Amino acid sequence: MSQFMRATTRKKRDVMMEVALTMFMEKGYENVSVDDIIAATHTSKGTFYHYFKSKDALISALYSKQIELIQDWVKQPPSKVQSLEGHINRLFLDLSSNIGMIPRLIRSLQAISLQNETVKMVEQQQLNILAESLLHWLPDPRKIDLLVCMYIGTIRTWCIQDNADLLEMMTNNLAWIWVGLRSEAPFASLQVDPVPKEENNMKIAIIGGGLAGLTAAAYLSENPNIEGILFERSPQLGGRAFTYEKAGFTLNYGAHAIYGIDRHTLTNMERELGLSFSSKQVDKRKVFYAKHNQLTPAPLDAINLLKTDLLSTAQKVRFVGEIAAIIANIHNLKNYATLADYLAESNADEDVKELWEHLVCSNFFITPEDARNVSGAVISEYYHNLFLSSKPVNYVLGSWAVITNQLKQKLTSSGRWEIALQEGVESLRYADRKFFLQTKTRELAFDKVIFAMPVQQVVKLLKGTAWEPFLAPYESNTATEVMVYDVGLSQVVARPFSYISDMDNKLFISDVSATDHTLVPEGGQLLQGIAYLSDQFENDEHRKAYLEEKNKQMEALFDKHYPGWRDVTAVKRVSKKAMVASVKNIATNNLLPTRVENVPFYFCGDGCTGKGELAERAFSSARSAALSIVQEVQQALQSV
Repeated sequence: MSQFMRATTRKKRDVMMEVALTMFMEKGYENVSVDDIIAATHTSKGTFYHYFKSKDALISALYSKQIELIQDWVKQPPSKVQSLEGHINRLFLDLSSNIGMIPRLIRSLQAISLQNETVKMVEQQQLNILAESLLHWLPDPRKIDLLVCMYIGTIRTWCIQDNADLLEMMTNNLAWIWVGLRSEAPFASLQVDPVPKEENNMKIAIIGGGLAGLTAAAYLSENPNIEGILFERSPQLGGRAFTYEKAGFTLNYGAHAIYGIDRHTLTNMERELGLSFSSKQVDKRKVFYAKHNQLTPAPLDAINLLKTDLLSTAQKVRFVGEIAAIIANIHNLKNYATLADYLAESNADEDVKELWEHLVCSNFFITPEDARNVSGAVISEYYHNLFLSSKPVNYVLGSWAVITNQLKQKLTSSGRWEIALQEGVESLRYADRKFFLQTKTRELAFDKVIFAMPVQQVVKLLKGTAWEPFLAPYESNTATEVMVYDVGLSQVVARPFSYISDMDNKLFISDVSATDHTLVPEGGQLLQGIAYLSDQFENDEHRKAYLEEKNKQMEALFDKHYPGWRDVTAVKRVSKKAMVASVKNIATNNLLPTRVENVPFYFCGDGCTGKGELAERAFSSARSAALSIVQEVQQALQSV
């Protein structure tokens, strides 16, 4: 029932509904006619039909506003969603507010629904829409069943209690049910009032508001003896995980794919920081490789390995043996300096060697030439973890914004942290046992500093300081750059793959919306093309020609597998050199440790040492740096 309806109109309508429901209960729904309702309410046919098209419409009117609210809720863009849990709670509380004002009508309706099939059918229609809408954000039918049962049970309990507050009951029951629904978390996180600032709080500066900076700040914000400022020179948080919307499409500067999410640092963060998000696995049966104009399933598991034409039967047996050895952590690869060294001494066929290169390309986002320079130990550890995962590739539903919004919320709600957007740190000095950071507008003192920015920027900022010599081993590190070609289509033109990789030209296309449906308007499709880029050029002209050729190859791949895409393109974004990792994890680069000897700072980001690759290294290094500082604070308090 609309909250904007005039009070007098609402009263007439409610009286007519209440009288009708009473008659339905007393005489039976089938035995009461429209004329009976008109007579009992002393109104005219014109008045009745002004409000209701039929007797059935009188029943459905009570549910229609609820359905409208649900449909509006499911259309919320990902950038407006702070957390999965909060988003779902908002829906149930809004539904409760809608009907909490008309308890007598709802109680009558509930009683009739237990007796009458027509009424029961209309009620079930609303519940079906509710369940389908919840599945849009939480694709787990078992959890949806629990939430819907909680909703029904709360309303029915409210109906038999006089003067009960439905909103309060729903709030309490939601709190209890999320205790069980939270992944790997047996207890709800405890909410406490922020501790007032004290003069002896440790003051921390974090430079960089990407995934790493936000993660470190979120962990530190939970400690009442720590306060600080997160500096970010750009207008938004998230760094390369920045999300924006255009024409109903949600685009990510960094792909929000998570490799091995069940064994990922993000799973620990979800539990430790009380995050709530959902994810969906890429359909492995729709992951294909293209080689010499032949399509074949990618050998991601035993089923696809049997189907693939990339390898002969003997080669498949060998490759299965190599996977088994990596899972058992006994593969010789871990003892070699690089993949190239291992392959050089391997007696494997060229097809097996090429497959190794291509797998490393795909997961490390680098060219085949760089793939050969990845450390054997790094590859072995990475695939040991990934092959043991039951969820090799997932997308966070709603994009990175669902994660970054929650991390930001933790900071702001603590009351001890400031987020300084568009405020870059220009210089840093040490005096009186404090670190003084200078921006364009102010100079501030801190006890500790965390650099959560690309290694190249760290080296630049510390140039000319006493710490510059200790960072020399990291100043020549090269970044991982790719071409990103995003197209948002107003309709689905084709859906043959979740992922198609052109092995000949070293590029691929992901149908992101096939896995994450939250990113597109109804009926739309979002495709993301990625081309692995070389960084070896004779001159600028050579580089420009190379990038133009990659652009043509990408469009040709779109033309071949998604015919007609040009005619229905609603959004297009091409980034010809996008940084996806600040440091290539190859033998000629040195990942920056979270602590460097003789340097009093902490470091985190995807260019630092940590678990996994890409985003996971940002998360894991930030978590490690933050927990080290927390431990220092605790030790200092114990000594006092």
